[in-house]
Parts: sequence; C-alpha cells; structure tokens
Amino acid sequence: MLLIFFILISNAIYSQSYIGTITKQVNFREGSSSDDNIISSLKPKTQIFIVSLETENDYYNVIDIATDREGYVHKSYVKVGKLVSKSNESVFIPSGQTSNYNSDVKIFNNTSKTLTLKLNTELYHFSPYETKNINLTPGEYDFRASAPGVIPYIGTENLNSNQGYSWEFYISSSYR
Repeated sequence: MLLIFFILISNAIYSQSYIGTITKQVNFREGSSSDDNIISSLKPKTQIFIVSLETENDYYNVIDIATDREGYVHKSYVKVGKLVSKSNESVFIPSGQTSNYNSDVKIFNNTSKTLTLKLNTELYHFSPYETKNINLTPGEYDFRASAPGVIPYIGTENLNSNQGYSWEFYISSSYR
C-alpha cells in the first residue's frame, strides 16, 4: 500500500511544469541524447518552459519560449524557476448538443502568431487567425497551448459525448 502511495505522489510531482533559464550555452536537441540532432544553440539567460522535472538520460523536455520549438536540454545547463500553474478554468466552451458521439471542438487562433496545441500526445498547429474543427473521443485531455514569445498555457479539459465545444486562443498580458 505504501509503494502505490509513493508512486502516486512522485507522478504528481513530475507532472508539474516550470519556467527555467539556460545557465551556459547549450545544444538544444531533438531527443534526449548527445547523439540526437541539434535544433539550435541556446544562449545563457534564454527563457524556457520545462515540460516536467522528469528527465530522460538527464535531459529535460523543454520549449524554447522565444521560438516555440520543443526539444531537449541537459539538466546541468538549466536553472529551474517558477512553477507554471495549470488552469482551473474551462477553456473549451460548450456550444450545444451534436448528433455525433464524439466531441466536436471548433478552435480559433485569434492571434498573429502560429499556435501549437497539444492535447494529450497529439499536436495541432494553427496559422494566425485560422479556425479548425477537431473531432475528439470523449474523455479527459491535458492541454498545452503555446506560441512564439508566449509562456505556454496548460490545463485539463473533460469533453463529453454528443457535445460541441469552441475555444478562442488569444494572448493575455499580465504584469506582476
């Protein structure tokens, strides 16, 4: 019983995301090995989004916030900063019943930036001001919305069967 409890706690810890910075110039790679292709070189003080503190071969899965590119950086070159809280708000707004068992989701990228939306493991890309309709199996979805120069927005949505949804992606500025 104690082992199961520990596993549940450790999974909860690793599912949290953080803002971080690069401490020394480092290769930003496609995978979690020094043998993987180099995407670019990241300079010191580059701001990154750390997907999880869980590592693969001592590499963090990160997003370069400036470019919205996802890749891997060795953890020894990363300073972990603030926790990025998951949204508690529902972003997919119910838009009415449908005859389709699956959930129909209409997504509008209301920005001049390219939007990347990750729903569980599936990636979707939206050009500026593009609308797409996505048909999804009902259930729970972890989401991450990101764009170049924007800190990713994360959360969880529960989609019901025979239900339509809409979501408008926009960028909000807050000053602290």
